Amino acid sequence: MSKLVRYSVCALIAAAGAASAQDIFPFTDEGGPGPGGLGWEENAIAIPYYTLDGIATLGGLESYATSISDNGWIVGGSKDAAGVNKAFRLRDGVMQNLGSLPGLPYSSANDVNNNGDVVGVAAASSNLWGSTAQPWICRNGGTWWADLDPYNRGVFAAAAAINNNGVVLGTNSFTGSGTLDAFTWSTGSPTMQPRLPNDTCRISYGQGINDAGVAVGYTAEPGMCGTNWAVKYQNGQVVHLPGLGGDNNVAEAINDFGDAVGSAEEVSGQVRAVRYTAGGSIENLGSPAGASFGLSTNNEGTVVGYFIDNRNTQRAFVMINGNMFDLNGLIPASSGWRLLIATDINNAGEIVGQGRNPQGRLRGFKLTPPCRSDFNRDGGIDGVDVETFFDAWGSNLPEADTNLDGGTDGADVQYFFNLWDAGRC
Repeated sequence: MSKLVRYSVCALIAAAGAASAQDIFPFTDEGGPGPGGLGWEENAIAIPYYTLDGIATLGGLESYATSISDNGWIVGGSKDAAGVNKAFRLRDGVMQNLGSLPGLPYSSANDVNNNGDVVGVAAASSNLWGSTAQPWICRNGGTWWADLDPYNRGVFAAAAAINNNGVVLGTNSFTGSGTLDAFTWSTGSPTMQPRLPNDTCRISYGQGINDAGVAVGYTAEPGMCGTNWAVKYQNGQVVHLPGLGGDNNVAEAINDFGDAVGSAEEVSGQVRAVRYTAGGSIENLGSPAGASFGLSTNNEGTVVGYFIDNRNTQRAFVMINGNMFDLNGLIPASSGWRLLIATDINNAGEIVGQGRNPQGRLRGFKLTPPCRSDFNRDGGIDGVDVETFFDAWGSNLPEADTNLDGGTDGADVQYFFNLWDAGRC
């Protein structure tokens, strides 16, 4: 479900006129602690639907998380004791430094599948998206590596995503001379993805891929090399996805039902998180404030990303059942965290990203949703949960809004019993 957060976010923010000092992910302040952002404003805490775990570092001051698999593998990047960014893999509290490709000391992990296979980018400098960037895959806990750039051109290349069948999606230059191409790889040499008709710009990025092998990304509009068009790659074909009337739109991730998420520019120039449906339509997901950006979606259709608030600072969001929530209002008030960007969500509803911890350091985080059918939180799903739920529902308490649509009504009863009867969260 994950993808590489890279130029698309930067380009769209610039188009929205909402840029700030932290707009390029991973956010970095070179180790200097600070608040969530200048003028950070506390939101009223709703119900602490999520528990929060901070992600440690590899000995340095900063970390970030980019992806979480359905079985709990987390990957991202962290500064080591020398201040060099390294890719990591984490599960069950064990954090592993994955290292990097030979001769390229800097690395970042962009995605992980249920097998624990990791893909990412390696570079010769701290600019991971620069002229020396190379795509890679790592398997068997770091014992098997492959450089996915057989041409060794190293031109802004990266492996962005990997599905559970081991198919990799990324970006590389196949012909040199400033071109970029979306590619897939499973064995042998990478395969360049098709281009839109009359594409003279030859700039395309592969961002997300599902288990059926359907991929999404974005490309320059033919004849307009400074713009981005969202595209889908399927069955050897490339399809231009719809927009919101503006010049730019991108697709970042796609779930197994074929629904993708990303961001699109409106006629006004404002940027909004969007959903590209499998049927070919586009849905504007809106925003609580300024520009918003969809970065990942799971098979239930829950979307995560971030938005720019009225004080021009980033805030992570989750969109559940058509309602967008600032994640800072869905964690315990006592946590002291400021969640800046949500980069991925798995099918269990677990979310990862980057924020500022109580000490003001930029760190990765993992959010775990509660078991909504275990309503009394005693660790079991039984008749006591039904009684506790109806007590809350009859009193119109906000915790009885189990489907998180903003109201307490019959739909919450149905949602609760669907989960309770199935014995799942």
